[in-house]
Amino acid sequence: MQYVHGDFIVTRCGSAVVTQAYGPWNNECVESFAVEYRANAEVLFGKVWCNIVCVSGESLLIPDAESQLRERTAAMHSLGLTHIAVVLGDSTAKATTKAQLKRTYKGLNIEFVFVELINEAVEWLEAHGFSIDPESISLHLEKVAVK
Repeated sequence: MQYVHGDFIVTRCGSAVVTQAYGPWNNECVESFAVEYRANAEVLFGKVWCNIVCVSGESLLIPDAESQLRERTAAMHSLGLTHIAVVLGDSTAKATTKAQLKRTYKGLNIEFVFVELINEAVEWLEAHGFSIDPESISLHLEKVAVK
């Protein structure tokens, strides 16, 4: 058994699941993330919903973790996930992270965008009809600030 490498905070904020990802991630981290993510997203299953993914540090995935994240994202699409906004502002590996996530999301019939700030992510998703709860976003950012 490998140790988990990587960390995350997951919060549901209205019709969005917001993740703060600290990388790099291995398979064990993706598995742990999938359990917590599903617990937060289950109330949205069967509806149309979205993700905001904020990355920090060396936000990379080992190849097996990238493949596993793609499979899990595809599974979430079948449950209503249609849009993902990735906030690259705190990543120290922006170009590589962007390339990895483009491969992860490509062909999944999920619209995605890369932005620098969470406010830009919220604006993009609200423009696509999603309801993002500002109080929940504030609580999420407070959890991130004390990490």
